[in-house]
Amino acid sequence: MTDFDYTTHPGIQALKHVRNPLCIFDVDHFKVLWANQAGLAFWHADSIEHLREREIEQHVTEPIVKRLQQLQTDCFEQDISLTELWTIFPGGASRTVEHSFSPFPIGDETRALLIEVVNEIFDASSDTLRSTAALLHTSAMISLYDADHSLIYCNPAARESLHSRCTTLPQRFINDADIYIIEEALELAECYTTELEVNTTTGPRWHEMTLQKSVDPVSGQPSILVSAVDATERRQAQQTAYKLAYTDSLTGLPNRAALTIYLDELLSIADEEQNEFSLFFLDLDRFKIINDSLGHSIGDQLLIEVAHRLKQAVGGNSMASRLGGDEFVLIMNRVTDTAELKNAAEKILKAMAEPVMLGNQKLRILPSIGICRFPFDGETIASLMENADAAMYMAKARQCGYCFFDKQMTITLSATIKDKLGLENDLVYAIRNHEFELYYQPKISCRTGHVSGVEALIRWNHPTRGLVPPDSFITIAEETGQILELGNWVLDQSMRQQKLWQEAGLLVPVSINISAHQFNTDDLMMNVSECLVRNSCDPAMIELEITESMLLGDADRIHQTLQQLSAMGIQLTLDDFGTGYSNLAYLQKYPLDILKIDRAFLVDQKRSMLMETILNMGKVLGLKVVAEGVEVRSQVDWLINHGCDQMQGFYFSEPLPVHQVTHYLEKHCGGAAPAIKAA
Repeated sequence: MTDFDYTTHPGIQALKHVRNPLCIFDVDHFKVLWANQAGLAFWHADSIEHLREREIEQHVTEPIVKRLQQLQTDCFEQDISLTELWTIFPGGASRTVEHSFSPFPIGDETRALLIEVVNEIFDASSDTLRSTAALLHTSAMISLYDADHSLIYCNPAARESLHSRCTTLPQRFINDADIYIIEEALELAECYTTELEVNTTTGPRWHEMTLQKSVDPVSGQPSILVSAVDATERRQAQQTAYKLAYTDSLTGLPNRAALTIYLDELLSIADEEQNEFSLFFLDLDRFKIINDSLGHSIGDQLLIEVAHRLKQAVGGNSMASRLGGDEFVLIMNRVTDTAELKNAAEKILKAMAEPVMLGNQKLRILPSIGICRFPFDGETIASLMENADAAMYMAKARQCGYCFFDKQMTITLSATIKDKLGLENDLVYAIRNHEFELYYQPKISCRTGHVSGVEALIRWNHPTRGLVPPDSFITIAEETGQILELGNWVLDQSMRQQKLWQEAGLLVPVSINISAHQFNTDDLMMNVSECLVRNSCDPAMIELEITESMLLGDADRIHQTLQQLSAMGIQLTLDDFGTGYSNLAYLQKYPLDILKIDRAFLVDQKRSMLMETILNMGKVLGLKVVAEGVEVRSQVDWLINHGCDQMQGFYFSEPLPVHQVTHYLEKHCGGAAPAIKAA
């Protein structure tokens, strides 16, 4: 039996207040799932549980089972309500009842019928008094209009609903075009059933109306007999169910299912109308960092803001939807002109470029956009989505904001994905096979010109690819979760090597990069402590480098972590300062010791004044300042003249394996030292 919780289903609350008997019926299992109070009374049931336990299928014939199954199929496939007259035996005695059957989805792939007792038909008789009594007391709204649509008669139920100014049939309808649709339908058939929004004494409502050609019994002239029942609550329940099924609950945008339906519609009319459209695939850059650092609540707020800006940036002939996560799709109907699409992409990028204030954080996030066009870049939903996704990845790789699809991309992307999967599989065995190695890049004192420390940098000695740089596998390690094992290995090996150097008389501090995953785990303090103890390493000779993005999360937790590391005697370095959020408050709020300036400040002459300001600020705050990316003599002279503390870059040395960097240290640390065995 279908697992249906009627106590939590959003549509049930609206249905409870319907006066007519209602029930939700699981045709596939032939069980009543729920009924309102009127429905319980009609079916002579003490409770919903009592009604759900009834073995209804044992008391009905095979034709009835097949008819209900057909009704369910017709209702869902055509998305309509159907009305039929049935003779049933709810309490033992026969009752002839007009039923309304409507589609009612109760899960992702589960469906049921909403069955309403619209009107009960008592034993037909020519007796006028009986006919009149039935007409006066039925809850159905019965009215009669002449050939000119003027009101001739309405029963009490209709009179109670109709507004006093509704003296003609067209005046009942909120949409003026409805009367023309009805006239066309009655020209083709004797009877027409529809669901329309109407004017009533209580405001706009939805009525299910059956309109039938008839004859005025007094004048003998042609007329239209209208029977109506209120369908507002049922329609609202259906709309609620539709919204749950086809709307993204976080952003309010259409979801993947709604997008698929919309694309199906566009493709179905493409042959008839030669329709063309374009598809934008958007993925947010650096969203994962923000989500992991600040938490899912901030991430959700950011996604809501992105959805709002996306809707504001696109025109009325466009549909913006959210696939899930930080992926969005935009459909621009009847637009394939390259210039128009470029303007649209640039408009989106401009709208997204404005910083977002969430709590105390000022965030800036941009999307990468892939663009493909129908029918030029794909003729199916799958090919369009795949090709737009490929263009998006190319835009992300090129850091160009947006990119149009071309066929060469699929070849390039396929090779890239294949290569990535190969690295991902090999990475599983790399640590246990001892394929990783640490290289070390010297840092030079601006005051003495001697080595003042080294930075540990991981390399992968792949058995077939050779030496693999970190940029090629660190992201994969983060995605697969292996970054934690890898980070702990770097911690242990770096401290072991520092101890070996110290025993050989080379007092060289070692800088170790900490990943965001490591920093946010509860095991960080324990792992650092265990490595220090295991290698008998002096914490004063260890520097841990963190990035600005790691300081975006819970300020209290971050402060506690940094305080504990600082209390151990470890030096704390803020890496790549100036490239991310550049919040100067971090420098005063947290117990940092060293400020590392990104290489971009040395390359870009326009930033030299800002770099001078950072150097002066470091002095005021008592922070050592390290400049990385030093490659030419003029940069060395500038840094020395402006009071920088340490320099690092290819001008002095590239990252070196242990045996080479050891010789370098022996030469530049002052004084000779014996050969040191690599860690």
